[in-house]
Amino acid sequence: MKQLVVAVALCLVMITGCTTPTPSPSPTPGPKPTAAPSADLAAQVDAVVATVPALRELEATRDVPFEFITREQFQEDLVELNDAEVPIEVRQAEERLYKRLGLLPADASLDQLVQELYGEQVLAYYQPENGHFYIISRDGPFGATDKIVVAHEYTHALQDQHFNLKDNTITDNTQGDAQLAQLAVIEGDATLTSQLWATDNLDFGDMLQMLLEGFSELNQASLDGIPLVLRRQLEFPYTEGFAFATALHDQGGYDAVDAALTTPPASTEQILHPEKYAAHEEPVEVPAPDLLDQLGPDWHLAYEQTLGELGIQIIAAGGEVPAGAIPGLPVDWPHADAAAGWGGDRLAMYESADHWRIEWTTVWDTGADAISFRARMDQLSSTFDGVTVIAINDTRVDLRIADDS
Repeated sequence: MKQLVVAVALCLVMITGCTTPTPSPSPTPGPKPTAAPSADLAAQVDAVVATVPALRELEATRDVPFEFITREQFQEDLVELNDAEVPIEVRQAEERLYKRLGLLPADASLDQLVQELYGEQVLAYYQPENGHFYIISRDGPFGATDKIVVAHEYTHALQDQHFNLKDNTITDNTQGDAQLAQLAVIEGDATLTSQLWATDNLDFGDMLQMLLEGFSELNQASLDGIPLVLRRQLEFPYTEGFAFATALHDQGGYDAVDAALTTPPASTEQILHPEKYAAHEEPVEVPAPDLLDQLGPDWHLAYEQTLGELGIQIIAAGGEVPAGAIPGLPVDWPHADAAAGWGGDRLAMYESADHWRIEWTTVWDTGADAISFRARMDQLSSTFDGVTVIAINDTRVDLRIADDS
């Protein structure tokens, strides 16, 4: 599934702290800074920065300036960053797709939801275009959570200096599953490093403060009303990305993490199942059906995407969220078994002035996996906004969803 707003930091306020950015392939200026921080505040940031390189085992090759901005400034810049990253016609087509798959309410605005969600959840971000990181000012003293944020963002700066995030980022927005997998490595590494930093540098009182701040922020920015498709895309790079990076680090230290930054996982399946990354289990390349000749001159290809195992998990959940789940913490998602055994997929949405049609081809590791997926899609077919036809052939399942006519 295509990652949303890939030009900005995504930070879920979790018990663990939080933050971060994803590299932007298009030049975008940084926001205007607020008044310069006090000498004491700058010294606290510098003190955190000085300890990260040795922990992350990456030496800085250049200075990384930091600036404080207001949340209002960030929210204004978020609109520009979103527009620069994903063309509006692509965002609008994605919104129509989500509604047709039952993932968004009919009256929802995808852009508005993204602005509300990310505009409130971000604490800081790193901008590869200028090598700066930005901290969003908030009330209260500079505390434990802020220090973890700095460690997280400075890790992104070190990643960029050694692995060239901007130029090596996947920019093809029709390869959303691969984009999200790459983002999960970047965020997972920074989340792991910030947690190791906290263990080494914070005392019990600091950790308790961070815990209380996390719950306080969580209560103020509840995710209850956020559609699952957005919530999962926001959380995934931090939760599953952290688990993935931790698994690599446990096995091979930061050398293994560096290797994943250099050769990132090809799919969210490899993030969800690190053993498949280790085994080099690559996705099956599934060509999108080309129906333009069959449909006629009034039709056009409006949207094309690979949803991957995560995207299918989101659809298969049918809007269900695990009972008692705390946003930001890994959980077992309902009906995830319907996405297990994913081998590859490709979705194409065609539109004319009056009609639309979704063609979605999926391939599976085994016939049993295909049957499980088919059964769940049959259960959900009434929630799709149109007529659904599902065909199964051994390890391949084809879905067609179209308007009534």
